[in-house]
Amino acid sequence: MGVCIKLEREKAGLTQGQLGKLIGLDEEGVAEFENGTSLTPEVASFILEKMGSGIRFVAPKQPYDEDTTRFIMSIIYQFSHIYKISLERAFMYMDMFKGIDYLARFKEIEQTLPDDEIVANVAQICANNGGQL
Repeated sequence: MGVCIKLEREKAGLTQGQLGKLIGLDEEGVAEFENGTSLTPEVASFILEKMGSGIRFVAPKQPYDEDTTRFIMSIIYQFSHIYKISLERAFMYMDMFKGIDYLARFKEIEQTLPDDEIVANVAQICANNGGQL
């Protein structure tokens, strides 16, 4: 989630200090969560909302470990880059059409593949579940 917040902060043209003022933290606090300090989905959504982002994180049914979360976030980023859509749209699409569930379930296998192949697999899963890009 920290990576997503950092990307959205940079997209908004904010420094860590400026974001800190918006959410009541100092620059060091912002740096900590951008670099991996654990955040709840509610806190991450609050921070993104303060920057005007439409991204919302929803707590998963079963919490993902940190490695799984980082993997999923990196693939969401790659998905948005390859399909030239916003991170918000990539997240919402992958969440709605079961791509995120797929990544969490098959992480061990998928991590052995190149990112573009993982994205193609997720796109196929989403298409199989009614998604259309």
